[in-house]
Amino acid sequence: MGWLASFLESVFQLTFGLIKPLGDTPWMIISLAIAGGLLYWLMCQKKYNAQAEADENQLK
Repeated sequence: MGWLASFLESVFQLTFGLIKPLGDTPWMIISLAIAGGLLYWLMCQKKYNAQAEADENQLK
């Protein structure tokens, strides 16, 4: 089990060592991707709600 902890420690140190010089850029990219995905989902949801309202066979 110690080998797993040692491996994970080295992976985390390498990963965060690469991210640290980039500053806030990765977090801004991730945040913008999440915001864009939510906006897209809301636009699709509006379209599907209008489609369901127009369908007379829709259960209400």
